[in-house]
Amino acid sequence: MWNVQGAGKQAFVATMREIIKINNPTVIVLVETHLSGDKTQKVCDRLGFSGQTRVEAQGFSGGIWLFWRKELVTVTPYEAHGQHLTVKITKVGGTPWLFSAVYASPDSTIRRDLWKESLSERQGTGGTEMQRRCRSFCDWMETNGLIDLGFSGPRHTWSRGETELTFKSARLDRFMANEDWTLQYEEATVKHLPKACSDHCPIILSTNGFAPIPTSLKPLRFQAAWITHDKFEEFMRANWNNSLPLIPFLSDFAVKLNS
Repeated sequence: MWNVQGAGKQAFVATMREIIKINNPTVIVLVETHLSGDKTQKVCDRLGFSGQTRVEAQGFSGGIWLFWRKELVTVTPYEAHGQHLTVKITKVGGTPWLFSAVYASPDSTIRRDLWKESLSERQGTGGTEMQRRCRSFCDWMETNGLIDLGFSGPRHTWSRGETELTFKSARLDRFMANEDWTLQYEEATVKHLPKACSDHCPIILSTNGFAPIPTSLKPLRFQAAWITHDKFEEFMRANWNNSLPLIPFLSDFAVKLNS
């Protein structure tokens, strides 16, 4: 899952391709894309997934894109709403399960429509008590029997501001599941990845846990000893390029540092 707000199209595609190359996801979701129509299709086609579906952005608000590899999973659209996209996922030889990508609008009036929508998808519930319990996100989780799957990596998934006075951050993005799903995928693990081309960082879920990252794909780690080299400043001026997408640039930059 990744929020693409603020990403230029070329930088976004380049960064996404690098994230896909490193993490090799079977299913990928992008939320708050701010794109719709022909522009959307052109960007989606460049990501290289054989299956795709989406909820269009409304003007410059919202938008949910979902991609998958048809050779590995079957994805069947189940229900779409302005703030969520629900599909049935069936891995080859596996048990089907429902997956919902949810974008809760920052507008509280619109967001209440999402909580009400969850009521219509449940049987045997309703009335004023249920409506009261759906007034907040935590109550919504409880009502729907959802468990936060936790995470490793950076604590917050969203940040904004560059000075001490303007900086804000929060954990706005997360994976949740019901008890049956967690019992079926006991090794499931969530990881927060480094932020790039967005004020949200990508988050990734593996149903089987994560294998160690190959050395060739590990992120660049700055070594303090580099700055003591008498030609380090000259090297930085000659090789650093702010105009290129960050993730693929750092990969090439690391090769130069170690050569």
